[in-house]
Amino acid sequence: MQGNRTEDKHIYLEENRYEEPKEISKLLLNLIRDSNILKQGVSVCDIGCAAGEYLYYMHKSFPDAEYTGYDVVPELLDKARIWVPDVQFEEGSILQRDLLSPSSVDILIMSGVCGIFDDVEPLIANLVNWTKPGGRIYITDTFNPYPIDVWIKYRLSEDPDKSRVESGWNLHSKASISQYLDLTIGSDRHTFTPFEMPFDIPCNEDDLARTWTMLDSDGHRHTINGLSIMCHREILEIKL
Repeated sequence: MQGNRTEDKHIYLEENRYEEPKEISKLLLNLIRDSNILKQGVSVCDIGCAAGEYLYYMHKSFPDAEYTGYDVVPELLDKARIWVPDVQFEEGSILQRDLLSPSSVDILIMSGVCGIFDDVEPLIANLVNWTKPGGRIYITDTFNPYPIDVWIKYRLSEDPDKSRVESGWNLHSKASISQYLDLTIGSDRHTFTPFEMPFDIPCNEDDLARTWTMLDSDGHRHTINGLSIMCHREILEIKL
């Protein structure tokens, strides 16, 4: 059963979060800074950039890099070009092997894309191919901490079109990704950094596919959604 990913499109088109970056975006920028690779003139590319909100935030924080964003939704790119005029935006997919030249980018970023695909190995292979030796890849997503890969499709019960199925919440396990990276680029070349929301997010009853937080007995916030998925968000850093 093939699913579609329509949830993100309407969110990024209807909401403007340029001046209020996501908390995980702040963590991501801190990790990039800690790598000491963020220097004047470095090339930064965001694959699946949506409406350019992260590149807006990163460019504002460090304007001396060369930024490019790619996405497959023209409407999102049109919005990105309006809001982030200093960044180059192009239409393109992570699956296009020739989207970028080999070893051409210093820092590659991909956020919220892995869950759309059943197999992430081709995605990671392309990112590795495009990154310069000594460069960094940062993948922000929901990963399964248990050694099980999960493929998910869902349907809204009130949707009169019973053939309409959504996707985008596949859970690729850290174990499978680590095995692939160890075999292809060598061991000890990647790390996972967990993320926990620093404040509460209420449940949106009008859009249950979006996430909210719940406190456990130890006071830790866990992120869940209406698919009954516990969302373990982490940032995967790959060092080439």
